[in-house]
Amino acid sequence: MDKKRHLFEIQLNAIYDSDNPTKKDCEFILHGFDISHNYAFITKETAGKTLHTLKGMPIVARYHKKSEPNANDDALGSHEMYLDTDRTTGDDIVAMGTVPIGVFTEDAYITTVTDSEGNEKEVVAGKGILWASRFPNVIGLLKEWVDEGIPVVSSMEILFDSYKVEEGITEILSYVYEGHCILNSQERGNHKKVYPAYDESKLTKLVAQAIELENKQLSNKEVEKVEKFKKVFELSHDDIRSLLYSALDPTLENAYSYIVDVYDTTFVANIYSYSEGNEYDKYFKFNYVKEENSVTIDFDTKKEVFLKRNWEEVVPEEVQTQLNEKDQKINDLETQLNSVSEEKSGLETQFNDVSEKLVQLNSVVEELTPFKEQVEQEKFEKALNEKKEFYSAKFSALKAAEKFETEEVQGLVEKTVFDNEEGKNAILQLNSMLVEMVTVEKETKNEEPVIREFSSKRENLIPAGKDFESRFSI
Repeated sequence: MDKKRHLFEIQLNAIYDSDNPTKKDCEFILHGFDISHNYAFITKETAGKTLHTLKGMPIVARYHKKSEPNANDDALGSHEMYLDTDRTTGDDIVAMGTVPIGVFTEDAYITTVTDSEGNEKEVVAGKGILWASRFPNVIGLLKEWVDEGIPVVSSMEILFDSYKVEEGITEILSYVYEGHCILNSQERGNHKKVYPAYDESKLTKLVAQAIELENKQLSNKEVEKVEKFKKVFELSHDDIRSLLYSALDPTLENAYSYIVDVYDTTFVANIYSYSEGNEYDKYFKFNYVKEENSVTIDFDTKKEVFLKRNWEEVVPEEVQTQLNEKDQKINDLETQLNSVSEEKSGLETQFNDVSEKLVQLNSVVEELTPFKEQVEQEKFEKALNEKKEFYSAKFSALKAAEKFETEEVQGLVEKTVFDNEEGKNAILQLNSMLVEMVTVEKETKNEEPVIREFSSKRENLIPAGKDFESRFSI
């Protein structure tokens, strides 16, 4: 019977050699019991009732071969899910483009593992075989990943017909294992690394949504034995599509959605309306805001859009090489520009710091300016008073006190305070004034009377003899 389809992220735990060359033994960790990043979980009690349904379920993959023997670009795909038509009823069904490469040979079992943080936790695991001789390329790629320490991720498919939703968290109440797909676990060639794929969720959502609306399922309501349908659910840190579906779908009536593309702030949804008299199949773009654990859609930004395709010319290898070199130069220049921008930012920060300090210093200077002017005025007045006392004494000594009080002299005295050319000239002029005011009085000498004696004889008074007595005796 039809049931809802659910996908869980799982991991290939180990591949073992076997005595039989046609097969390789393998072991997978299927899932734990905590809440997934897409807000769904299976309890240990519920899983315990379903462990036996894993045996006999297929292990599937889609292999993309190498472009040439020496290339290292072979890869795996994903679930390769697409919408098909039921050959009997014509209804939409979900088909998968993968092929079985192995099978689970035992019932699932609960075991304990240690996570990356060293914590022990219980998980569901399963053992099986991979058909090595039939799919040597796939097994070889898996062995390469395991040997290189690359985690091989895959996605478990389950069918369930009973679940419960409380506060946006889905608890699976009744399910069976349907199989699982090994995903491309490394970017190789033109093949991107596949996380639990987004497209699978979109395709199966088309089928699930229409029936959900028909059954009018609501949150915080336990749903048991509803009309069966398929649905994909995946564990993914990055997949916000499920959150967008949760916000978009409740607003639709007689319609279902298919989210085509998701960007950082916008997404495009294909909305198919089957409302009588208002049937349409259109694409709309919405703005949204991603929060920590939810998204908010701005429905006022809804705009109808269409897809535009272009045919581009194939670029010759030589031209492509030149373009790659130019791209590298551009990247180098951008790196240099970023470095210069960082240096500029650092200089701007230093400049801002210096400017702020300068402003603070200017503020301090403005506050101290009145005190500086007061001190300088006091110094000037003190020096002026000293000069006035000095020159006042000089002028007073010359009995020129009135001259000292004149405007001319006072102006020159004030200029002598300054130690510059003008001050030196003022000193010179003042000294010149003082010199000019100095007068020297002539002293009158009393002449002593000259004693004159007249000789009664007029004879030669100069002795004729030359000896001492003749010349100097009286």
